Amino acid sequence: MLTPRAAARFLDQATWGPTSASIAQVQQLGIADWLTTQFALNTSDLPDQAILTADLKPNTVLAPVEQAFFQNAVMGQDQLRQRVAFVLSQIWVVSETSGVNYAYAFPPYWRIFRDNAFGNYRDLMKAVTLSPAMGRYLNMANNAKADPAKNTSANENYAREMMQLFTLGLTQLNINGSAVVDQNGIPVATYNQAVVTNMAKALTGWTYPTGPGTTAKRANPAYYFGPMFAVEAEHDTTAKSIFQNITIPAGQTAEQDLESVLDALMAQPTMAPFVSQQLIQHLVTSNPSPQYIARVSNVFLNDGTGVKGNLKAVITAILTDPEARAGDDANAVVNPAFGHMREPILFMTNVLRGLNATLGPSSAIYNDASLTGESLFHEPSVFSYFSPQYRITGGLLGPEFQIYSTATSTERANLVNGALFAKLDKSTTVDLSPFERTAVAPSFLINYISQVFLHSSMSAGLEQAVTDAMNAASEASAGNPEAMVQAALYVVLTSGEYQIIQ
Repeated sequence: MLTPRAAARFLDQATWGPTSASIAQVQQLGIADWLTTQFALNTSDLPDQAILTADLKPNTVLAPVEQAFFQNAVMGQDQLRQRVAFVLSQIWVVSETSGVNYAYAFPPYWRIFRDNAFGNYRDLMKAVTLSPAMGRYLNMANNAKADPAKNTSANENYAREMMQLFTLGLTQLNINGSAVVDQNGIPVATYNQAVVTNMAKALTGWTYPTGPGTTAKRANPAYYFGPMFAVEAEHDTTAKSIFQNITIPAGQTAEQDLESVLDALMAQPTMAPFVSQQLIQHLVTSNPSPQYIARVSNVFLNDGTGVKGNLKAVITAILTDPEARAGDDANAVVNPAFGHMREPILFMTNVLRGLNATLGPSSAIYNDASLTGESLFHEPSVFSYFSPQYRITGGLLGPEFQIYSTATSTERANLVNGALFAKLDKSTTVDLSPFERTAVAPSFLINYISQVFLHSSMSAGLEQAVTDAMNAASEASAGNPEAMVQAALYVVLTSGEYQIIQ
């Protein structure tokens, strides 16, 4: 049977945060059966939003969508699907901050990641490519073939980012994530400008879905329900030479050219380590070893049945890899370079789940996410909230540290203070009674807090700080268990040990 430590560590990698109940569930089921159960769940949703407000103006209010996201994350059952969907959305970015300013565009876009989180990466690529939200964000929609008479050419925005950020990256990679180099030791590029130009040509001819009560046009206005459709008259039918000297033949339809692009991308060995490393970074550790990346990449290339891009198999490989599970043993030597910082949204959900929170119908904790540096659906650019290549002092990768500052660290402490000593808002409550029941003895409370929030691995130094805080609170409150719990939790949840998931 798994130890509480092993179960809690696993849940910190696979969910929005451990709870005492979920720790017990993983202990009972084991990791393999827990994964099987989670793979079968597809319960969370974001509510569709009105296109126009009551006064017939564009509805740009994302609050109900953000609210539902956090309710699902904190209280929903399909924890693994939600976590993976969020990770994928951080790779395939569409943001309200640039162009996609209709609230109703986001639930359909989110469902692409929810529904494909355990599917095939090729299907995900196609669904996102034909999403009208992505079509608007990166100019894939109404991207017409070149017109020499008007001196126009195909827009290259989506073609470039599809390769750079979503599939291949800038440099060809070996299976272990290291760069492929030429005879002079210079990294080999995955593509050049000519490839971008030709990829853009291959992706011409798509327009928004036709809105209700309107007639289809060669260039439909923005409408965000349903996939985009092809307008063959706007598609470039010339032959196109793309990466790895692959040629898309002349005379194909827009759909055929898209299929050719997807086939070409899936055939590139670079995509497996490029995607796998980012998934590992978000879920497990910012600095995976080359061996870890290689093991997961090999599963991406072949799930054991000859299928390439099977995300269910890839996620299983990431979470069950020996490197991910090495720290489950309390006697394991701690690798100081292992793990990753809790990004703001993950920090918030982890705190709230551990505190048995309930998010009511008017919960507004999405505002706290904004204050801590990660405003949901408002990524500052196509590069997401932070870069997977961001490095901290000393050279280690530390992506989440890119949005960590004195101001945002203070807001984290304010959030913890509000959750424990006041209220985050009128509709969000926490339940400290399970902690209070263990406060009959300081050691019991410390062990319980450590199990829920620190994988039963609280350091001696932090334990002493917690003990001192509890003693002071007990003396000031005449032994009030709630005051002791609040003091202990505040010290733990604002500690450096808690900010890093190991």
